[in-house]
Amino acid sequence: MKIKLSRNIKLGNIGNKGFSLIELLIVLSILGIVLFPIYEFLRQGALSWQLGENKTEVVQNARIGLDKMCDEIKHAREIYSSSPSLIHFWWKDLNEDDVADGNEILTYSWSGISNDDLTRKFDSEAQSTPIANYVDDFQLEYFNAAGVQTMTLEEIVFMTADLKIKKTTLSHDYISQMRKSIAPRNLML
Repeated sequence: MKIKLSRNIKLGNIGNKGFSLIELLIVLSILGIVLFPIYEFLRQGALSWQLGENKTEVVQNARIGLDKMCDEIKHAREIYSSSPSLIHFWWKDLNEDDVADGNEILTYSWSGISNDDLTRKFDSEAQSTPIANYVDDFQLEYFNAAGVQTMTLEEIVFMTADLKIKKTTLSHDYISQMRKSIAPRNLML
């Protein structure tokens, strides 16, 4: 059984007529009205994510740097020099020989220049290692047993460390400021 198609079927005007310019503009306008809020929603989401990432980076940078420094100062056996932006001390007696070796003497310092790093350096190392980036301010204050501020090395029993991190991106400042108290436990040995 064969099916014969007739050539007399009329398709009407559907195949012969295209879209007019007005119809095309109306469709594009409707698409713009629908897609613009979706684009704006996605753009705002990306900006919020970037803002959160920058805030988190600044806070973690300050916390990690300050915690590491304070934990090591807690074990200090002797302080060799101190200033508001530097502390040089005998960290631990790793080989228990009561002699301060180069791999046991630490220096934490900041240049005083905004956006510079807070650095950590063993005397046996050639270069300092950054432990906090984007430092805007760093201050160490030293106190004696009576709680009076002092710079006399033999009197120091307590100190505070203030660290301010400031990162600027896209004309926006991200700031984290932390303060920590430190009481070196082994200074009296």
